Amino acid sequence: MYNVDEAFEMLKTYKITTHKESVRRWLRQGIIKGIAPSSRKDGWQIPKEALENFIQQRLPEAYKADVLAKEDPSNKTNVVKGTDSDYHTIFDVKEIEERIRADMWREIAIKNIWEGYVELKKTRIHECIQHRRYSKELEAEVWERCVANSRAYKQPRVSYLLEAFGFEGQRLLLDQNLESLEEQVIFAIIEHVRVSRSS
Repeated sequence: MYNVDEAFEMLKTYKITTHKESVRRWLRQGIIKGIAPSSRKDGWQIPKEALENFIQQRLPEAYKADVLAKEDPSNKTNVVKGTDSDYHTIFDVKEIEERIRADMWREIAIKNIWEGYVELKKTRIHECIQHRRYSKELEAEVWERCVANSRAYKQPRVSYLLEAFGFEGQRLLLDQNLESLEEQVIFAIIEHVRVSRSS
C-alpha cells in the first residue's frame, strides 16, 4: 500500500504529475483505484497494483512496464517486469525518464513553443572553435550548417526550450558545463557537427 505522498513521489519520478492535488483528484474520481480514508485523520491508501496500472496507462507505449519493481543495488537500475510475467528485464530508469522528457519536448517544439532563441555570430563560433583548437574546415562547416538551419531568418539563430534546443531537426542538449547560454548552444553545435563528420 502507498499513501498519497508516496504515490506522488512515484508519479513525479515518471513525469506524470508535479502536483500532489492531482493525485487526490484522481483518487476521488476513481482514475486511480484507492481505499478512501474512513476519517479526516486517515489518508488514502493505494494498492501497489492500482498504482502500477495507472502508471502503465500514462507512460508512452514504448515504456510500459512494471516500473515499481524492486531496485537493483548493483547498478542503480530497476528490475522491470515486462508484459509477459515469465521474464524480467533491466531498464535504466534515468534513461526511461530522459526518453519520456525528450518525447514531451518534441511535442511542445512541434507546436513551435519556445522559451527564446540565441542568435549565432560567426565571430563567436570562430572563438569557440579556436578555444577547442579545432580546424578551420570544421569552423566553416559549423557556420554553413548554422546558416542552413536558420534559412527563415536574416541572422542565424536556434530556439531553445528548457535544457535543449532545435538544430537540423534534432533535439540537442545544452552543454551545461558552460556558464553562458550562448556558449552552451555553440559548443553543443560544434560537437554535434564534429561527431556527425566523423561518423
